[in-house]
Amino acid sequence: MWTFFDNSGFMTTTLAETFGALVVFGEHRYFGESMPFGDESFKRDNLPYLTVEQAMMDYVDLIKFLKVDKNMEDRAVIVGGGSYGGMLAAWLRMKYPQWF
Repeated sequence: MWTFFDNSGFMTTTLAETFGALVVFGEHRYFGESMPFGDESFKRDNLPYLTVEQAMMDYVDLIKFLKVDKNMEDRAVIVGGGSYGGMLAAWLRMKYPQWF
């Protein structure tokens, strides 16, 4: 995630600073440090939790937390990414338009 952040200067500095935006990088479960079962995460019995639907709900929960619990209901949400992240962004917008 840090490598992507370091290469996202236009979004993280130029746009965020210009518009006073909060930039959030959510980490997909089973990647980076987000291993739900630790060293056992990639055992067959634990893989049913590694789905696109599960990932989308993680992001919906993150946005709900920011909007409701952090009093940001009136803030716009823009999701983006490339490759798989870009597909997730598009699917989130289609499936959960009330949040994105």
